[in-house]
Amino acid sequence: MNNFYLYKFEFKERQKIVSATVIFCDREDINEDNLQAEIRRFYEEHYQTDKIFVIGPEFMKNKLEDVFIKKLDSTFKGIPKRHETLLSESLHIINFDKTGKLSCDKNLPENFVKLYLNEGLQHIFIKRGGLVTAQGAHHFVFPSGKHCDKFLRTGNILLFSTEIYFIAFALLKHFNEEVHTQIYCDTSSINSIAFALIDLKNRFLNEKERKHVPIESFSSYDGLYKNPVPYSTNALLLISASTSANIIGYILDLHKMIDRDNIIILYFLGEDTNLHSLKDQLICNLNFTDDNLNGLQVYKTYKEDNCTLCKKGSYPVKVSGDVFLLEKPHINRILLTTRDPEGYLSDFVKQFLSSEGGENVLKVNFKETSGFKYEIYIDFTVILKGLNIHDRYKEFRTKLHDYINQYIPSNTRYIVTLNDDGSIDLGKYIFDRIANNYGEKVPKLLLQDDLDMLEPEIEGSVVIVGSCISNGKNLLYISRALRKHDKLKIVYFIGISRTKNIKYLSRLKNDLKQGRYGAETNSFHEVQTIYCNNASKNTSWLEELNFIRKFIPFIKQRKPTYVAIIVYLEKREKLLLSSQGNEMKGLSNGLFYPSIVTDKYPELALRKNFAFFKFDGYVDNVSQADVYFTINNMINSLRNRELYTGKDGKPVNTLQQSAFVRNLLDPGNFDRFNDGVIQACLLRSACSEELIYRIDDDMSQEIFGTLETLVKYNHQEQGEALLEFLYAIAIEKLSLKTVHIKQLITLIREKCEKEFVLAFNDYIEYILFELPALKKQEWEEELKTGSKMVPVPKSEMF
Repeated sequence: MNNFYLYKFEFKERQKIVSATVIFCDREDINEDNLQAEIRRFYEEHYQTDKIFVIGPEFMKNKLEDVFIKKLDSTFKGIPKRHETLLSESLHIINFDKTGKLSCDKNLPENFVKLYLNEGLQHIFIKRGGLVTAQGAHHFVFPSGKHCDKFLRTGNILLFSTEIYFIAFALLKHFNEEVHTQIYCDTSSINSIAFALIDLKNRFLNEKERKHVPIESFSSYDGLYKNPVPYSTNALLLISASTSANIIGYILDLHKMIDRDNIIILYFLGEDTNLHSLKDQLICNLNFTDDNLNGLQVYKTYKEDNCTLCKKGSYPVKVSGDVFLLEKPHINRILLTTRDPEGYLSDFVKQFLSSEGGENVLKVNFKETSGFKYEIYIDFTVILKGLNIHDRYKEFRTKLHDYINQYIPSNTRYIVTLNDDGSIDLGKYIFDRIANNYGEKVPKLLLQDDLDMLEPEIEGSVVIVGSCISNGKNLLYISRALRKHDKLKIVYFIGISRTKNIKYLSRLKNDLKQGRYGAETNSFHEVQTIYCNNASKNTSWLEELNFIRKFIPFIKQRKPTYVAIIVYLEKREKLLLSSQGNEMKGLSNGLFYPSIVTDKYPELALRKNFAFFKFDGYVDNVSQADVYFTINNMINSLRNRELYTGKDGKPVNTLQQSAFVRNLLDPGNFDRFNDGVIQACLLRSACSEELIYRIDDDMSQEIFGTLETLVKYNHQEQGEALLEFLYAIAIEKLSLKTVHIKQLITLIREKCEKEFVLAFNDYIEYILFELPALKKQEWEEELKTGSKMVPVPKSEMF
């Protein structure tokens, strides 16, 4: 409910700070139940103020006195700890006439009268999001040519009628119904204010006196410069917002007949030096000052030839039109370079690289404790086994032992592990390292599910052990469960922290470390920290399972002779399902569709000189998962990277998206990184927003050129990732212009003989063209007959 506008602010009265609640009633009647509910809700969020001011039209005077004075007890029953006598003394009933002039039976504080309008208008603007702020990767360019990362948009705040009428109430003194026969708004988005103004004015007039005033928009700068009809003395012009007040000068220069007093600016945020030129034409000053502590800071604007935002790599997005709409998004190409991976990435992969004997730490498509599966899985159990039998992880071993020696307290009473195998094994590993230090008081090993076994009054420390954490939900659960054991000091000990970004990790650590003594009550230590994709829903291989279950019936129906393809897909479905089990614990190879260079379907393999490995000797050992982890980690970093300028003065790459800037992987990446396994990693790691080439003619043409080469050389290494490209198109992750998709379908039929390629080609044609046409036909038939058609059988819809 928003039938009344309530807000609070403070003002000075005889050198004393007085808090005030304002209740604005714009209706011609008062629903007392709604009023009581809104007052109660308001005071649930705000403290009781020193004074209450009720503002309503003079024709409502009797009703206001009845509701707010005679029925004071019931009206204000929602105020906690209220004192009726004090409330009655602090209550002011204020009436306004058709010119907005106030009248009250009590003396009104001077500073209240001076501030209440500005405070109320400002509160609406800020609360309802009138200041639009860019999100770093872009900024705005206005019709005037100025560049800025913020702009005022009054249309955003016009959500509730009572707030719109409050703005109209502030305009009453400027609207003379005997003079003004036309109202112009600089944008149609504020027309509702003009309608409310006319309606509010007419409520004070008898039926014969009421006016029907036309309302038009002059479309901001376009309307000023291109309007051939001058604005007359009978016109009232409403300017939604201004940062310089220059628009008044433009209007007066171009339309000599209009009176300056007929130009009203609703909101202003700009240099104080401009305020003197506005006189009484400004309704609300948003500037933060010593007298307006609730205001906004003035923001900078720049000229096009000297824009600091442009120099930092922010992309200029034009706003234009009657309602300041944004033009189509700026499309930015992201060409991957060796600057893009995190500094730790190569060393991390080198340390945990797959071995020739099949020891794989980095995997995909597995999670022990959920029906969902991680996109990236780190098998910590393999690391711990390796620590006992070889020196491959010696750097990690050294750091792990140092952390155990430094951070496991001498008074540890419990070691509580998360439920996964890696955490249990790490807990045992720590226990074996420290057990001899404790004599008879050896710490007890517990699972997180056994927290009820903790002794109620025991003193000492409890060490919470996790092998790898991605979101920390289990740690937060344990933290809550341990609140009743306030004599146990908590130490969180993590093998590898792999949250998606540093912000998430910082917030998690702050929450876990918080306690009786503030932000550092508990301690948190991780042996290794990386930032990693922690998705476990709708991941690449879960999505592929869904795809295969549609693709196999399609082939059986359309191409039953493609027996070898059906057999391959059925085996692949079993492989993906088996990899989710505890025996395989994810995939290290077999991540992608194979090369079709030979009929034996060889796996995609990495060749020498991989740009993102700063070490040698990996070719014979590296798994597909090692490469995928590297590419996926880099893509994740780019998605979470804020825009900033590098040491060379150039903006760093980022894949953060907004409504105004679309960051796409440059098609040139697939030419630069021409190993099939790298191309497959890019396609699987990217999301559809990063491969949406159909929104740009040039990029669609370029990616079609890449596909054209793959098709022409499908029998050679150059075309080894063709199936992965076709799969990305089939699931509608990689998108091209319709004309280029049709060209690709035709080209494959002309150049390819491999059944696997032809099967994908047929499926793409079905999904992108046949099925939509079938649905369109059904809809058209429904419109004709007025009834729904019989659904197409699943065997035909695949």
